[in-house]
Amino acid sequence: MGTAHPASATGTPISAAHPITNRIAAPSHATSLPTSHPVSRNPTPHTPICPYTPPPPALRAVFAAQAAGVPLIRRDVPPALIAALHKHAQSLHTALQPVTELHVAAWLKKLGHLVTNPPGAGHAASQCRAIFEVCADIPAGAWGPEARLAWTRQPPRDGYPVGARWPSPNELRTILLPFANTLRRDAASSRTLLASLPASLRNQSPTPHAAA
Repeated sequence: MGTAHPASATGTPISAAHPITNRIAAPSHATSLPTSHPVSRNPTPHTPICPYTPPPPALRAVFAAQAAGVPLIRRDVPPALIAALHKHAQSLHTALQPVTELHVAAWLKKLGHLVTNPPGAGHAASQCRAIFEVCADIPAGAWGPEARLAWTRQPPRDGYPVGARWPSPNELRTILLPFANTLRRDAASSRTLLASLPASLRNQSPTPHAAA
């Protein structure tokens, strides 16, 4: 991909209630990017569990140029990059789905192996429910392994090993929120870039080569 060009660059501008469990279903895919989602209160075994994968560097560079107001010309968005954009749109669609209690339970089960005081069997369901109630606005894609590591890697506070202990719901939401914000920011960038493409390129599916 050509690098982003300053305004003086030549070229044609682009037109404008469960126990903690590990039952995980395979993700589903679609190309459109949702703009908002209702909060799901009914867990389902068909919940997609697909942690968000950031866009490749070339696409990230185009997003950064776009956010900085740098005019993009057609050579800045070649066919291979357009295919990467559509593939990323599929990933975003899945990642932006509302989280379910089943999804949270599966994530917390893994967190339990990383802390010293996970809830016992008699309290696991109520702990999961409380965390789900507080964190239900965090989309499914933000609940990935990186977020668990972010909790466990927190430095001690006043000698208290915060990351080695089970989180309160609000503490966990504080850790998850930056992951959710990154996902939403990338979704907004993708929508803007897709909208700037000609209609003939806006709705295409990724090629087999790009999706490999």
